[in-house]
Amino acid sequence: MNEIEIINTIRKELGISKAPFLDAEYSPFLGTNIIATTDMLNEGDDFPKGMPFEAIGWVSIAANLSDLAAVGAKPLFLLTNWGIPSNLKRQDIASIARGMQKCASFHGVKILGGDINKTEKLAIAGVAIGYAKKPLQRKGAREGDILALTGKVGATAAAYLIYKEGKNSISPAERAFLSRFNKPTIKLALMQKFASLSLASAATDLSDGLSPAIYSICKESGKGARVEYGRIPFFSGINEFASKRKLTPIYLANLGNDYEILLAIKKEKLSLARKTAARLHIPLYEIGKITKENKVLLSKNSPLSPFPKEGFSHFP
Repeated sequence: MNEIEIINTIRKELGISKAPFLDAEYSPFLGTNIIATTDMLNEGDDFPKGMPFEAIGWVSIAANLSDLAAVGAKPLFLLTNWGIPSNLKRQDIASIARGMQKCASFHGVKILGGDINKTEKLAIAGVAIGYAKKPLQRKGAREGDILALTGKVGATAAAYLIYKEGKNSISPAERAFLSRFNKPTIKLALMQKFASLSLASAATDLSDGLSPAIYSICKESGKGARVEYGRIPFFSGINEFASKRKLTPIYLANLGNDYEILLAIKKEKLSLARKTAARLHIPLYEIGKITKENKVLLSKNSPLSPFPKEGFSHFP
């Protein structure tokens, strides 16, 4: 079974098969909505060999905060659950915990505790709890809405490949990729503003890649999209990096772990959305629009072509 089939099997047994797919789940509580999410990362797929232990800690927290950001939630607290292999040293455990604390502190969140167990390989599952009066969802995009990204893409997939290649000598551009991979920052404040001001009709994060994010919003909304290739904000140096490996920049963008947000911005509120992002010194890259027909198309050369259905999956 692939990842979606496994998730659907579980959802059916839990009695939530008809519920929409969300980055974070929510439930009404005392005049607001409590938001909850969990994200599990593991050695190999998410923590490649050579990745600094402090970076592992940072990313394990950032992944969960990204889900809260996608729905416009304000974080309340975090929990962490560790699967620890017997060969992990005390100082390595301390480094991971230090990275977790640094990420949480940077984003203004507290880690309250968690649990540990023994596993064959390192695995960390976080739990993030927050709240939002008007949480964003993946569904709700309307024809004419503007598709926009909160940052550049492709760097984290490139960094993952650099780790997998085990390179000893890296270029300045590759060093920048690694920095982006090891220490992502999450657009919490921006997304809280977008949610409270109802600037977006739909949103999701790019943890699984650009392509899955676009297709997810379109499927949940019953709409299509047209994406302009020339407007996709690839990280500086990605074209050259991809070309040397006979890959494409869009393939790297589709691999995931770019903790940016894909938004469907209401056309009538685009000006306010731009101003809101500018006040927070965050770029807003408009890459396309939502369309009526149930197709996701890429405008690069004539004629239009389907947007590549690539993306990260633990169960390909």
